[in-house]
Amino acid sequence: FMKYLYFKAMEKKEKLFISIYNDYYGCLLTEYQRGLIDGYYNLDMSLGELAAENGISPQGVRDAIKRAEKQLTAYEEKLGLVKKSQKIKELLEEVMGDCAPEEKAKLSKAIEILID
Repeated sequence: FMKYLYFKAMEKKEKLFISIYNDYYGCLLTEYQRGLIDGYYNLDMSLGELAAENGISPQGVRDAIKRAEKQLTAYEEKLGLVKKSQKIKELLEEVMGDCAPEEKAKLSKAIEILID
């Protein structure tokens, strides 16, 4: 049972990262791939729904999504923008504790921009 929970937690984490990678690198995918990733990860559409919408089989949708996931992961491995952004956010939050209120507002704004 614990193994099941571990895999479910990993699955959720992987889904979150693919969605984040799509935010950063989605413009490097084809419009078709972007649409499938968005539908599957952000709109929680099933493979069957995406297949019907795109006129292909669910297996075709799954294969296309897996290829897009590999591309997104490869972009992050090469460029590391998500990792760098997360590290900058953490550093800003750490520094914010030592700042005056007016400076905290500026740092909060910087963090919002980084997250958005």
